[in-house]
Amino acid sequence: MEKMSVKKSIQVPYAKDGSWFSPYLIRKDLFTVGEKGDEQQFSHFADALAHLQKMDKARWRRPNEKGNWGIVSAVSWDCLPEDEMLVLDGTTH
Repeated sequence: MEKMSVKKSIQVPYAKDGSWFSPYLIRKDLFTVGEKGDEQQFSHFADALAHLQKMDKARWRRPNEKGNWGIVSAVSWDCLPEDEMLVLDGTTH
């Protein structure tokens, strides 16, 4: 019998502008999450995501269209896009 691969979906926060907390948001080997003035940095995506899940309102830094890194707030949580799941699985990059 052939083994089936079961992918676990990962819930991530999404901001009002449609961006989401992504494994690609690593900057200088760190993910930055939290409110301005109370930001935390994590070297692993899973640790940063776990911290976001504990927050009253998830906030994280991401680059805007001009490349400036600013803080956005979650308006919802949904599945991490499948192509980014591949990054976490180690099957790409």
